[in-house]
Amino acid sequence: MINELHSLAKTLDGEGIPSNEWYREYKELPKVTAKSPCIRIWLADDGAVCDLENITAEQATVLRKYGNNQNSFPAFNISSLYRLTDAKSIAEIEKLEKGQSKPDIEKIRSWCSENNWIKGVPGQIQRSLNDCPTRLLEKIGLQPQVEDNIIAKLANLCNKLCTEVDGGFRASLESCIFEKLHKGEDIALALMLLFHKGSATKEHRSDTGSKLSVIMDVQNWRTYGYPVASEHTTLQLNELLLASENKMETQGNSSLADAFGSPFVNPNNPMPSVRLSGFDVTLRSMFKGQPCQYRYKQIDDGSYPIATENRSSIKKALEWVAAPSRRQITWEKVDKNEIAFIYPSKLPEIPPKFASIFGKGPNEGAERTAARFESIAKEFTKAFRGLPPNQKPDMMRIFTVRKMDNARSKVIFTHNSTPEQLIQAANDWSLGCRKLPELEIGELITPFPLDVADIVNSVWKQNGERADGKTPVKRMKYYQGMELLLGIMPQSAVYNFLRITIENSSGLINHLGNWLHSGGKCEKNTDFRRLDAQKKSAARIFSVLGLLLYKCDKRKENYMEELAYLLGQLLHVSDELHTMYCKIKRDGDIPPQLAGAALFVTAGEMPYQALAQLSTRMNPYITWAKQYRYMDITEKGKESWRAKWILGLFEKLSNKIYPTMKKAVRFNDYEKAQLFIGYMASLPKRDTSDESGNTDKNEIAGGIDNE
Repeated sequence: MINELHSLAKTLDGEGIPSNEWYREYKELPKVTAKSPCIRIWLADDGAVCDLENITAEQATVLRKYGNNQNSFPAFNISSLYRLTDAKSIAEIEKLEKGQSKPDIEKIRSWCSENNWIKGVPGQIQRSLNDCPTRLLEKIGLQPQVEDNIIAKLANLCNKLCTEVDGGFRASLESCIFEKLHKGEDIALALMLLFHKGSATKEHRSDTGSKLSVIMDVQNWRTYGYPVASEHTTLQLNELLLASENKMETQGNSSLADAFGSPFVNPNNPMPSVRLSGFDVTLRSMFKGQPCQYRYKQIDDGSYPIATENRSSIKKALEWVAAPSRRQITWEKVDKNEIAFIYPSKLPEIPPKFASIFGKGPNEGAERTAARFESIAKEFTKAFRGLPPNQKPDMMRIFTVRKMDNARSKVIFTHNSTPEQLIQAANDWSLGCRKLPELEIGELITPFPLDVADIVNSVWKQNGERADGKTPVKRMKYYQGMELLLGIMPQSAVYNFLRITIENSSGLINHLGNWLHSGGKCEKNTDFRRLDAQKKSAARIFSVLGLLLYKCDKRKENYMEELAYLLGQLLHVSDELHTMYCKIKRDGDIPPQLAGAALFVTAGEMPYQALAQLSTRMNPYITWAKQYRYMDITEKGKESWRAKWILGLFEKLSNKIYPTMKKAVRFNDYEKAQLFIGYMASLPKRDTSDESGNTDKNEIAGGIDNE
């Protein structure tokens, strides 16, 4: 990742694009929601807790805290003071929170019996109120007695809370909570801090409730211009931390150079981390616990030294490219643990949505993905070619980052491409996905490259339901869809994914073909929705099959005249004739499995045997149809001309198939895909030029003896 981001850092520097740099231990607050609030705790000049209020979600986005998961300042996490498990008492608490009753202070005090600050909570709070602020002041070179700095003032007040002998922070917080309840102010907030609504069936150590995020502040903040919990103070503290770090580094001298040729003084600190959409990523992690490092005597970052200035520029580059506002432009989410990035060698003033080519973007349902790849590719092409010549980038850097586990992240795909190559790849993608004959499942849906893995990996049962459930098979990785788009996937891999798609989707195609060819009707809304979802899934599967065949230079103009496709069409025609026979001769009693559908799987593995069985099974239906076609029946659904038309198709297909069908024939995966397509493809249109109904009695093939 370092190499990918270093080139971006140089691009940003060359374009003069400023970006914020945050001190590595100065981290964002947790996201604020209704269920996960951030509570500001105001401290009076004597150190007592004097007021409480909720921080808004917008305010929280500009605030930070110094430290780590064990202790931080001025924000940290606490537990509710007491645990309450009595169902009746909890019900009364919930009424108070909703404003349906007034607080009974004495009754509420009687519920405060089970201390919820157990395990390591007191120690963690002690470190956050004393140790962490002390360390912070030493870091930025301030003394607690300094009166003109609000951070020093807050650290001094927090230290007082820790040294008080009458209960300190906990007692002061509880006193403020009850003062709020007595006044009837912020009742829900006060009760959240006071009680965790637990379960009597659980052990207390495993039932302490969710942590509450709090941030300390100075009530008399106007003396200093801004409160602690403000963007101004946050930026001011960040500048002090960065200045302190730079001062320490300039004191060292070294003749060593880092991996990019910059003077290197080992900072003896881990590489910076950046919060991406959904997970944190460390730019590079070398753990000294790995024995292989000692073999070459290159421990931690010794194998790839990066100077502090380059660490900083790389971190800023990742923060810039991963900014939420640049989604669909420079990045797109792959899944909860993976993100795809793309950035140009030049940064246009109004950049096209480079990353939109790879994925459909956030909060877009399946119904909006239909035909959208083509429109997005068209928009991208128009936007890029409309750029002024001096703003057009020459190269695009593409890479994906995946969170491997709690400690490691990894670049799993990287590639360079020109914009014109990307445009051509998108055009080829659209063409390949739609290079198919007309299918009975409706309009084809062109998937996005990052969606292809889900389509290929989906396993379907013979009843048309998903078989993978909550544990999906992951034989194709998400980034390999990008490889397929960019035309850099090896031919062997394309063939492998064609085989996997065929294996996984066979159940759905067989089920759906049988249902559609039988003229099945949906009696319930749930059945209709299920069928609609199955047809959309099949549309995506066939788009992928068409694309994979296209990538293997298999064109429909050729394979529609080849054995596998024709056999698929013959199975389809057999289903149609079987259905017509059952509707007329059996009063609409259609069996669960039609003649062609019953041999669909066999046809893919043993086509000769499938054809032999089909000939035997179809003989009674063919014999009936030969007679029925002359009856001149026009009743809707029972038209005799339809029997003639189906027999004609059966004859034409049989005459093409029998001369080339040998016992030794075995279909490869290309041909199995063509069989799938032939089975679901619409039948040729009826020729109405001859409606006389005169047909030679010998025009229909009588079985494999006629080969």
